[in-house]
Amino acid sequence: MGKENDRVKPFSGPPEKTLDYSRVAHLIGKLSPYHDPHDIVTQSDIRHWCEVMQDPNPLYADEEFAQKSKYKGIIAPPAMVQTWSLDDLYYALQRFVEEKTPFMEDPHNQVTGILDEEGYTGVVATAQEQTYLKPIRPGDVIRTKITVGYVAKYDSFTRQGVGRYVDILYTFVNQKNEEVCRETFRILKYKPPATTRHLYEG
Repeated sequence: MGKENDRVKPFSGPPEKTLDYSRVAHLIGKLSPYHDPHDIVTQSDIRHWCEVMQDPNPLYADEEFAQKSKYKGIIAPPAMVQTWSLDDLYYALQRFVEEKTPFMEDPHNQVTGILDEEGYTGVVATAQEQTYLKPIRPGDVIRTKITVGYVAKYDSFTRQGVGRYVDILYTFVNQKNEEVCRETFRILKYKPPATTRHLYEG
């Protein structure tokens, strides 16, 4: 008897306001300009990464070994590709405190801004997939452009809250305009449970 009374009851009031999809539909497929990195690729950055990740692969640190490989020299671990496109930590934290987002004219930032306005203020990363096309070497300059690949047309009910899935597509190129990596990054933009009336069991 007690367990039955403790169950969450469905909300029976008026339906929640949902996203006007036309606000974001025109941004799908739109590209940002290429953004330059904060630093060039260096052997010291590669070494620091490998030390932190405890990756002893000599291809990333031993020049003599790397010269005998098919790469003919040291390369960066492929998973490092986004390292050079991320903001310096100091400025990133400063912008976070001041609630300032750089490059608000970029389509993906416009989409997340619209979702914020619509009440989807929470965010969590849910999936990431990278395809490596060319090795990254010390001295390379890795630039990035970003595309909105997908915005869900309907809400999903998740343990985080009611939300919309968004796919953000990254293209990384070197100083020769050769693509070195393509990445799909899926996020969930959701309405925190404290700000929505939707209640459900589970």
